[in-house]
Amino acid sequence: MAHWFERIAQRAVDKAAAEGKLSGLAGEGRPLDPERLRETAEDVLHRMMADGGFLPQGVTLARDIEAKRAVLAQIEDEAERKALQRQIALMELKRNIAIDARRKFARD
Repeated sequence: MAHWFERIAQRAVDKAAAEGKLSGLAGEGRPLDPERLRETAEDVLHRMMADGGFLPQGVTLARDIEAKRAVLAQIEDEAERKALQRQIALMELKRNIAIDARRKFARD
């Protein structure tokens, strides 16, 4: 016997199909991507957020940190290097705080 939420989901899919809301969607008629079949719920959430133009602060900070590290590799002036290293360290601290906050939120 199907679980109650499976029955609700199936009814919603059946209704959307009857109303023609499932026609003309991106990827229609193509096989499912095997990688996406292995995604966890959290992977799907992150992908949807990224597709919508929103990324968690930890992700955007990680990208910014990598960009600053690439710049750091090009800087020869020691004072500039130390200033940029301090910026990177502060950004890493902020990223770690954001990640910890998200993990705590997910547990609660």
